[in-house]
Amino acid sequence: MLISHPFQTQPVRQRRRHPRYAVQCRARIIIGKRQYAGYIQDVSEGGARLRTVTSIRKLGNVILRLPDLPPLKCRLCWTNAYHAGVVFERKLTKADLRKWVQGRAAFLELNIGPEAECEISEIVDDTILT
Repeated sequence: MLISHPFQTQPVRQRRRHPRYAVQCRARIIIGKRQYAGYIQDVSEGGARLRTVTSIRKLGNVILRLPDLPPLKCRLCWTNAYHAGVVFERKLTKADLRKWVQGRAAFLELNIGPEAECEISEIVDDTILT
């Protein structure tokens, strides 16, 4: 998608390749011996954005566990203050993502039980650290 800015002569290309879905899923991010609490704020076929209680400074390969989906190999690719982003090694299918997002919306809307927790664990030398 191209966006024109009033002060630029050339259109700016959007960096996102996939539409994002707003979700709120508690997340626990484990990197080495440190644990970070937070939430997944949005998710797409290719990655997710996280909001954390404390800032994360270390980037690298991680595993993201979402309720009702198999563990996803990811790369924690950016952080700033209390937000971070992961890119999935293998994209989710549109159908799987849509089904998961709709299930989360129904779960929150119906207020059935406690909110499910997501988990992100660091990968070091193909070993998952939890």
